[in-house]
Amino acid sequence: MDQEKERQLTMLQKIYENWMPPTPAFKANHEGVPKGMIPYISCSDVHDYNYNIRVIPLSDFLSQDDDHYEKTENGTVIAHYESMEELIEDGWELD
Repeated sequence: MDQEKERQLTMLQKIYENWMPPTPAFKANHEGVPKGMIPYISCSDVHDYNYNIRVIPLSDFLSQDDDHYEKTENGTVIAHYESMEELIEDGWELD
């Protein structure tokens, strides 16, 4: 694993340990991310140590509406991994 991937893995490990941010977002330039969507891991997935990449429209992700939590919890899963290492090896980068 190269230095940048090691850095990404360390940052993701800290997010899972501290739940901050509760819904980590990733750069949208990964293949398979539909235009206008933001890839992220939901709060419940972080809590349960699941490695699902979900997407919702960027405007929904950034909104502070009362239903923001529900929107992020129910985003479409576009990728699932068995480990953080696998997720990072596949090229996901925290935003």
